Formats: sequence, structure tokens, C-alpha cells
Amino acid sequence: MTDQKLPTNFLPAEMAAPAEVERQRAMLAASPLIAATMDGMLNFAMILNRQRQAVFINKPFREFLAANGIDGIIGKRMGNLVGCKHPPESEGGCGTTEACARCGAAQSLAQALKGVEAASECRILSRKIGEDLDLKVSVTPLRHGGEDFLMMSLLDISSEKRRAVMERLFFHDIINTAGGVQGLLSLVEGAAPEEARTYVQSAARASDRMVEQILSQKDLAAAERGDLQPKAEEVDAPEFLNEIAALFSAHEVAKSKSLTVAADCEAVRIRTDKTLLSRVIGNLAKNALEAEAAGAAVTLNCKKSGSGAVFTVHNPSQMPDDARLQVFQRSFSTKGAGRGLGTYSIRLLTEKYLNGRVSFSTGPEGTTFRAEYPASL
Repeated sequence: MTDQKLPTNFLPAEMAAPAEVERQRAMLAASPLIAATMDGMLNFAMILNRQRQAVFINKPFREFLAANGIDGIIGKRMGNLVGCKHPPESEGGCGTTEACARCGAAQSLAQALKGVEAASECRILSRKIGEDLDLKVSVTPLRHGGEDFLMMSLLDISSEKRRAVMERLFFHDIINTAGGVQGLLSLVEGAAPEEARTYVQSAARASDRMVEQILSQKDLAAAERGDLQPKAEEVDAPEFLNEIAALFSAHEVAKSKSLTVAADCEAVRIRTDKTLLSRVIGNLAKNALEAEAAGAAVTLNCKKSGSGAVFTVHNPSQMPDDARLQVFQRSFSTKGAGRGLGTYSIRLLTEKYLNGRVSFSTGPEGTTFRAEYPASL
């Protein structure tokens, strides 16, 4: 191992020297039992040394990595191996960043290093493979040739997670819209005729949106099979944002709070899938409102960006660190099991179906989410 002590936010950063890694690899590869057992497994598996570096990778995992153009695998840690976005954030790489402390794989490795078998789920935002990986990770202490190793088994549960999330996401969004309709209609009774007419018109538009969302769910199911073709139509940004604000005007999450369109919202028009876009901005608005106490103001805005548009949602509170480090993660929720899908759906719909990109910033001045889209799909 190197003598230099590198900084870390979770697991030790130090790595074994290349010559030591090669010795360990050769010893494991020379064992017929190790090779036959590992290569005979259906799921991905690898053996790591105590520094969490790969010293043996089974045939299914080798073939998967090769198919994605990944080589030079021996001696790498899992996050570096599959292109996790976080290792470059720290000199020590995989296992040493702020985000690693909340990673299921890193947490299982920490337990296994103490001699305890551990299993958890892990989500990797991969830069090498081209899509996110959802994995069930199991790590077991292993002793071979008088030395201690870690055997890591990886089961790809991405398809299962996608199906479950899309189903929950549908109910999440449809309940949002139904809540807006219910709130608007509750205001009709006792309202002056002109005021009541406004509420009914807003409720009618929200009802139309609800039907669109039901039909859109069929499209999203097709999307997971790779068959979705978003339906482009012209969207006027100020008009669109005012519709979103009207939808939430009587929603429970907006009680004693305000959701308004900024006065400097620009008159941008883009061609995109309005139903999917409304789910993105609607979830951003709902998350922002939920994050605030009574009296707070949430602001929607849109600006020209090149030939496209950037939609923003701003709320005055700073995001807690735990949430900040896990935004856009499918499995993360501050609201309990099966909830907190808003930011994941924003990223999924924006990047996979609307050809856009999403980002956020947070600090003492508040939290702002940005969703940028091209002028036309």
C-alpha cells in the first residue's frame, strides 16, 4: 500500500500498489475452485482486496464491461470501473466522496470490512455505460490463501425498478392534478358568479390535464420498451407557466403560500411534448411548495437559452445536505417509502424523452431548479 494518507469522507482512500494487485490477481486466477465458481454464476460478481480494488471479475461481468468498451478492470474500484459520476469529486476516488457515505454499495463494503456480510441497493449514475444502473449489492468477507478478500455480487434490478417507479410516478402525478381540481371546485361554492366562472375554467383545464396524464402513462410504459415517440406541439412559456400556477392555486400544498410567474418571464415558444413538460414543471412546483413554510413565495420563470428555453422554479429555502447529495436518485426519498419521486421523474422525462437537461443550485439565497429544452423536438 502507499504510505500517503489521502483525505476521505467515508472509506479509506489508500490503494494497494500495482505489483501487489497483480500478485493477488494471479493467486486467485490460479485457483480452479475460485474461477469455476465465480464464472459459473449468472449474476455479476467480483473479488476485491481490502482496499476495495478488483482482483478477480467473473465472466458475466467481464463480458458486460467489454460490451460497453470498458477495459483495464483489474485494480479499479467499483465506482471507477463502471463510470460513477462521483469518484472524480475526491482525490481518493470511489468510496471517499460525500455522496459515498450514502451509497448502498459503499455502506455494504464498510460492513464487510468489519467481517459482517451485508446487502443493500445501489444506484450508479454512470458516465461510461450511458445509463443509470440499479443494483442489488451483496458483499461477503472471503478468506483465501491465508489472505482476506471481499466477494461482491451485483444483481441488475434496473428493469424492475423502472417498472415500479413508473407506476408510482403515475399515481404521484395524477393525485397532484386531482388535488388541484378538487381544490378549485371547492372554491366554487359561495363564490361570486364571475369568480366562480374563473375557478370552473381552471378546473376544466386541470381535468383535461388529468386525462392527458392517464393517456401519457400508456406512452411512458411504451417508453420503457423503447417505443415512445413524444408528441410535439407549440408551447407558449408564459401561458404554460400560468396554467401550472392556476393548477396549484387551490392545492393543499399551496395553502398559505404563493406560486407566481415572474414578471420578467420571457415570451419564449418551443415545440415539445406539453404533457410531459407539465409533469416536469408541476413536480418542480410541488416539491418547492412542500419545502416551504406558510407565507413563502415560490416563483416560476422562463428565459430564452440559445434557440431554446430554460424554465426555473425558485423557492427561498436552502436544501439540506442529505437531500442535496441525493437529488435525482430514484430510490431516495425524504417523505417515506414509495414517495419523493418528483426529482427523479424530472430527470427521467427531461433527459430521456424531451432532449433536455436539468440541474439545480442551492444556498443561502434559496434553491433553484433549471430545466433546459431545445427549441424543437
